[in-house]
Amino acid sequence: TLREDLYDAVTRGARQLLGADSCQIWRIDTEADELNLAGADPPESSSRPGRAAQLLDLMRGGRTGAVEDELLVAPLAAGDEQLGILSCMARGRAFDEEDAELLRAVAHQTAVGLKKAELIERLTAENIVKDMFEALAAGSVEAAEAKAGEARCDLTRPHVFLHAVRAAPAGEDGPGWPDLAARFESRLRRLYPRAFFDSRHDCVRAIAPLPTAGATALERLRQGCEELARAEGVVVGLSDVDRGAASARRRMREAADAARIGRSLVEEGGAVSYEGLGAYKYLVHLELDDAPHDRYRLSVEELLEYDRRRGARLLETLERFLADRGSVAASARALYIHPNTVRQRLERIERVTGLDLGKEDLLSLELALKLARLHDVRGDQE
Repeated sequence: TLREDLYDAVTRGARQLLGADSCQIWRIDTEADELNLAGADPPESSSRPGRAAQLLDLMRGGRTGAVEDELLVAPLAAGDEQLGILSCMARGRAFDEEDAELLRAVAHQTAVGLKKAELIERLTAENIVKDMFEALAAGSVEAAEAKAGEARCDLTRPHVFLHAVRAAPAGEDGPGWPDLAARFESRLRRLYPRAFFDSRHDCVRAIAPLPTAGATALERLRQGCEELARAEGVVVGLSDVDRGAASARRRMREAADAARIGRSLVEEGGAVSYEGLGAYKYLVHLELDDAPHDRYRLSVEELLEYDRRRGARLLETLERFLADRGSVAASARALYIHPNTVRQRLERIERVTGLDLGKEDLLSLELALKLARLHDVRGDQE
């Protein structure tokens, strides 16, 4: 069930079966578009310069059998997937069709065996990674470090936790979460091949190594996730940068909170870092029933209902205005509208709610707004 054992058994057995001087297994590296020597008998046997390129040309051309007096090749193919080439070499003798048939049979069985071995390896690795994430989430530092060692995940290096969820409920024609998660993970894995993933029934968790612990590396990772998340309709939450397993439980919570809050901030999908959440991170675990039911909350609920009914953007304008500390010009730039439009919307907000924005406690209003935004999105998606 191990690839290395298969390489040894096949090259040794095929060489003896065909009376060859040497036998080699070559595996295709699809990313580099080249063949790499995976196994050989005798182990010290070497190929002449240019042999790998020659075999790759033969594989592309579909040629099998004896291509030279001393060289016999057969493709390692499982269905339509090309895995590589099995080759035998013998000095001073010519291979015949019976030899070619034997090597093709061995190559076919080898390809089947390799696919099974790789499946076992992948499932074993996935289980180890899953156990690592469970231990990290539970705060079991020693168990997490042991599993990380098995998975070859170096937790002592700077890394970030990712938490990905669907941005919006699936439509009738939209993909189910398992399909969406698999596609998103596959694309993200190509961007960050050194990351470790744990796909669950409602989310995808990941650990992404960083070259440094600085904010620049974190922002570069967020930007890398942004385009992909938007394209797939996924929200990705990113934790602060971490080292070691001791604080992993808190960092995983940060990534999950960022994704949860992100569903109200980037409704079409995107990437949100925990550090950039501002006041939202203080409210995410506060239940609506536990919050004050004052006039600020009632005003925000009126604006939510008004926006739904009229297709307006009053709540977005108010949130931007509050974030910019009451600056009409800054809000206009951020919203890509004219300052007069901002003023008109603020006047309408005051008419709808009865508030006087020049005299109100704007911090309390902003907290009420953010809490309502969070629970409004949660209610829509539950």
